[in-house]
Amino acid sequence: MTLHTVSKSPLTSNALESCLRICQPGDSILLLEDGVYAASANIAPDSILSALDLVEKIYVLSEDVDARGITGLLVPDVKTIDYEGFVELTCVHEKTVSWF
Repeated sequence: MTLHTVSKSPLTSNALESCLRICQPGDSILLLEDGVYAASANIAPDSILSALDLVEKIYVLSEDVDARGITGLLVPDVKTIDYEGFVELTCVHEKTVSWF
């Protein structure tokens, strides 16, 4: 199992698309920094919605969601976590891959 962290907005980077090309069943994705915009219902690309069927879970970092003012605007089935949850994810996954 791999934890993929995506920190760039899908509006300015193809980091999420690149990540999704190599994700395997059982992997998880954590959207952080500007990457949280990918989970916004207003701008979520179709790829994030289809990824929900591929990966184990998609997470967003709550502090980054709050800082960008998109609280309450997330697509369904995306789980919000805090920094403690981020640490837990890195512990339960075999490896972590960061996408910039």
